Amino acid sequence: MRVFLILLSLLVTLPAQAGEMHRIRVNGVERTYYLHLPTPRMKAGLPLVIMLHGATADGRNDVRRYGWEHWADSHDFVIAGPDAPTLKADEPVSDKNFRTWNHGSHKTPSNVTATDDVGFMVAMIDEIASAHRIDRRRVYIAGFSSGGSMAHRLGTELSGHVAAIVAAAGGLPPKHGRPARGMPILITAGDRDPVTPVEGGSQFVEDSHRVIIDKWRALDDCPAARRLPSAPDLLIEVAGPCRDGSEVKYIRMIGVEHEWPRTKQIDLTEVSWDFFKRFSLPAAAVKR
Repeated sequence: MRVFLILLSLLVTLPAQAGEMHRIRVNGVERTYYLHLPTPRMKAGLPLVIMLHGATADGRNDVRRYGWEHWADSHDFVIAGPDAPTLKADEPVSDKNFRTWNHGSHKTPSNVTATDDVGFMVAMIDEIASAHRIDRRRVYIAGFSSGGSMAHRLGTELSGHVAAIVAAAGGLPPKHGRPARGMPILITAGDRDPVTPVEGGSQFVEDSHRVIIDKWRALDDCPAARRLPSAPDLLIEVAGPCRDGSEVKYIRMIGVEHEWPRTKQIDLTEVSWDFFKRFSLPAAAVKR
């Protein structure tokens, strides 16, 4: 009897719903994404967070290692981790055939540049909304590295689908348009990151942090940025309120390299959710 009670108590403390892999066809191409629900019978109207993984990773990997499932369970939202295309089509994933996004920030193989990653995001959001009745006004995108660059791109192209974005260690594509509405964005990177150096000039991201911030300030029609009080190992500035109540926020993490940190210095998952939950799409702006 005691053993049974112990097992029962363990089951009660397990996550409410294990994540599952899903498949969807976009323009005739099969795509995959990982989905975690906060409860087996979740109520309608919950937010959706999409985590875009870095190159060489995958959606399930980054959702799990960055603690998004825990935050989804404890703060009542849905978390999805889509998979980017591989460098070569019709070959298994490997160290030499890894996944990376069609973000347009630097040169990528033809199989990647020919992939409709923007269409994939729209189709995935539509499928999740249909199956789980999420709140389409509260769809958010976070991305790291290659995923961070893709988050920048989606912020300019999917302003009718996405309420806010977090772009970590990524660059704004050289060819980008102006979002139809002001897009709240949190831009973050470490000051020792060789992929997105503070002064720019890497083979992956040419622009400096300042140039990226100022480009977004122009896109969102923001006032001048102001420094915020912070810990000595963080530099934080914000510009806002901007167009349509948006905001451009920047966090430089001192001593941090190319990573999504979850440390005493900063838990970027927690910071991202705190940023997201402040914003929602106007009902009239939602595209279906």
